[in-house]
Amino acid sequence: MSRTLAGFFGLLVLSVLFLVFHHVHAADDIHGGWSEDDIRNMRGLRLSVAGIAGKNRSNELLQRDDAIELGRRLFHDPGMSGSGQVACSTCHRPENGYQDTEFMTFKLDPEARHRAPGLLGVALQDWFFWDGRADSLWSQALAVIENPSEHASSRLQAVRHLCARYSESFPALLKDCSRVDLPGAPVHASPLAAEENWRRLSAAQRESIDKLFVILGKSIAAFEAGLLPGASRFDLYVDAIAAGDSTAAAILSEKEVAGLKLFLDARVGCINCHNGPMFSNSGFFAVATDTPGQPEHDRRRGIEILLNSEFNCLKWGAPENCPKLLYIKKDEAETAGAYKVPSLRNLRHAPAFMHDGRFKNLEAVIEHYRNPATLPLRHVDIRPAALFPHQREQLLSFLNVLGTEDASK
Repeated sequence: MSRTLAGFFGLLVLSVLFLVFHHVHAADDIHGGWSEDDIRNMRGLRLSVAGIAGKNRSNELLQRDDAIELGRRLFHDPGMSGSGQVACSTCHRPENGYQDTEFMTFKLDPEARHRAPGLLGVALQDWFFWDGRADSLWSQALAVIENPSEHASSRLQAVRHLCARYSESFPALLKDCSRVDLPGAPVHASPLAAEENWRRLSAAQRESIDKLFVILGKSIAAFEAGLLPGASRFDLYVDAIAAGDSTAAAILSEKEVAGLKLFLDARVGCINCHNGPMFSNSGFFAVATDTPGQPEHDRRRGIEILLNSEFNCLKWGAPENCPKLLYIKKDEAETAGAYKVPSLRNLRHAPAFMHDGRFKNLEAVIEHYRNPATLPLRHVDIRPAALFPHQREQLLSFLNVLGTEDASK
């Protein structure tokens, strides 16, 4: 009897082991060999545009149709510039995924230090510009207008153009335009671009100009918040894998899947910075792209500009809405030489890479991370990525999967 029971229990154990083995491998077949951790990580990279309004609490115009339409017109209006020839769309070309494919930043100013990044998904970011010197999308727009290397306008000139051209079409937004009818005032007046002329204006006039200037910036931001990338083949692949859909194998090739596995491997390092739905953690890292002997417009300098900005969150909003600024990381040793992590989506139109456009293709970027330069007395956040030649090709294949056509408004 004991032998019979032993045999019975032995068969039972074997049956259970067989079922477990079959279940695990069946799951592997359905999920393409991905572990639950892998699937969880991929879901974290899946494109999602939820939370735009939450990330832009300082922009109460975000959902207003009239503000979005005004912002769209302003985005394409060269009259906002000092020369009357430069619009936002001059650099951020809609037909090229809102990227600067012609290096207009450097054509406008040969001494410019940064290239213009793409705008698809920009509203999902925490900081703006490569050095993070703006903490809202609307204040970023205002900084561009008064920057002598970009729109080269002034606050008064921009507001006058806004009121003259748009006040009748957008009366609810621009009802205060009557307060800035300043006969005899100079063309340019700004605390940044024409300081003496700005001081000659009364405090009430300056306040009215600032309020309209902010509406201008928030309207542009309301339009830009709708510039969103479409789903890529990667996103479709994640959906299929998560659903146990056997069609996943037809979405990505074996080479592209191999590249995805490398991308997710923390030892390679891509996922450490390029995470989240835009493949960017919005952080700032020193990746050995300093220019020795030249002043750097890096995160260290960006923080200095941001804290002194009259349009930062604390100076133009409620402190409870400004936690990221209140607890900003200021360690100079870690912020020196650091730049914002760019999104990896929609690289197809990108003419160059890194903050200064030093690399002309992704192959050069991958090679840089395989053998980053070392700079004396400078903190670097990365370590060399050990990749064989065939793995470089696999990783490159995956990065190209993230490109999509513009699915924006």
